[in-house]
Amino acid sequence: MCNLNNTTDFEFMKTLQYGVHIPTFILGLIINSVALWILCFRLKNWMESTIYMTNLIFSDIFLLFSLPFKIYAYQVGGKWHLGPRFCEFVESLYFVNTYGTILLIMLISLDRYVAIKHPFLAQTLRSPKKAIIACTVIWVCVWSASIPNYIQSDSGPENQTCFANFSEFWKRGIIPLSMETIFLIAAVTVIFCSIQIIRTLQRVDEEREDTNMRTSMNVISSNLVTFLLCFTPYHVAMLLYFLAKNCYIASDYLTPLRAFLQISQCLATINCCLDAMYYYLIIKDFWKSKTKSTEETISTHTS
Repeated sequence: MCNLNNTTDFEFMKTLQYGVHIPTFILGLIINSVALWILCFRLKNWMESTIYMTNLIFSDIFLLFSLPFKIYAYQVGGKWHLGPRFCEFVESLYFVNTYGTILLIMLISLDRYVAIKHPFLAQTLRSPKKAIIACTVIWVCVWSASIPNYIQSDSGPENQTCFANFSEFWKRGIIPLSMETIFLIAAVTVIFCSIQIIRTLQRVDEEREDTNMRTSMNVISSNLVTFLLCFTPYHVAMLLYFLAKNCYIASDYLTPLRAFLQISQCLATINCCLDAMYYYLIIKDFWKSKTKSTEETISTHTS
């Protein structure tokens, strides 16, 4: 393994954490809390889309919960005073929910693709029960993947660090490469589904000149750009840093690549706020359908 002095990064990270994570934490908590309140107390309509969205909201909230502790870890120079097990938990919370979010966005894209592109097939493939099962499988898989973090931890009371010492992580190529593979599969799926959905909606829009279709296309396009913008730099940085740590790239690049990795991690967490575009689409659809249903009921009673 090539060596790197991690202490040189802490001053840089202190500024970055304050500038990115604190606004992300505050804004993300507000957005996700409001979306969850609307889902639970206003819509109360548990269809496939709302089930996926509720799981995505919880994933974002769990990730946001880890951010203050991530900030704290860097403010104290990586030294941790809240116990090794709690450190392992918040580290897992951060990484688990990053990939929980990625996989849930992939599921949401697949769900909307099947519903719009293959409406007859959707009657067989889509149901609230199947959506719950799919989300449960994702949660079991991503939390199971965090188990090695608890097993291989060897931080004693005299040397407790958090969000700072991942030497074992970079030695085990299977872990970062598995993360890269998960993202690649999710990214290809989201791109394919989004393009197919947009093409289908464009044809409908040309036939009907429907403003709602154009709004839906804009939201789906925004979600696609947001997904790629937030998560692609992080996985590019992770791959390059993995190669540098294992001396496939000259060690001179370790410091700038580590800075690139940390910046891209901050960018990835911003997705907790930008998911609001999807919340807007689903809540708007259900609100309109609810209003339409109410109007039809009133019309039936008055006629």
